[in-house]
Amino acid sequence: MAAAGLAGAIALTGTTVAQAATASGADLRTASAAQSQVEARMALEVSRIDATFMQLGHQFNRFEIMMGRLAMIKGQCFSVRRLGITEARGHARLDQKLMVVAARERVGLPRTLLPAQRQLLADLARKSGTSFDRAWLRAQVVAHQHALVFVRQEAQRLQSREVKQLAREAIPVLQRHLVLVRAAQQACRL
Repeated sequence: MAAAGLAGAIALTGTTVAQAATASGADLRTASAAQSQVEARMALEVSRIDATFMQLGHQFNRFEIMMGRLAMIKGQCFSVRRLGITEARGHARLDQKLMVVAARERVGLPRTLLPAQRQLLADLARKSGTSFDRAWLRAQVVAHQHALVFVRQEAQRLQSREVKQLAREAIPVLQRHLVLVRAAQQACRL
């Protein structure tokens, strides 16, 4: 009877250990699942940061392409017209690369400009001559300075290797455009 009691105790203990092991395994699976959910949410959050960067970058590139075209048409000073070509081409190249990455990452890009961008284009379209050149060049200085600050700041937060590369490639283009804008201001004496 003592042996039977001991066997029962061992069996009971074995069952308790097995249940405890199963419970520990369940806890581990639950903890692992929770960690996976947190990682998935973080990945989603990271992709939102990258997506927002691409969406705003696309709008800025489209804006600059339109600004460049406007300068080609309305610019009185040769340097403004020539810079318009440079701006449109440079931002078109940046945007082509961005659109490839956005398509691969399945990020929808906006089809419209920001309201402030639309308003600035409309305001500039009403100007002509030296007044247009001066306003266009000033707008280019402000736009490129703000874009440089934005890209540099966001480059620190971006997660996707490809999106980080887009930011790295945009910085020297923006810097070069800013130098060219200032040179055009001097050449046009504005």
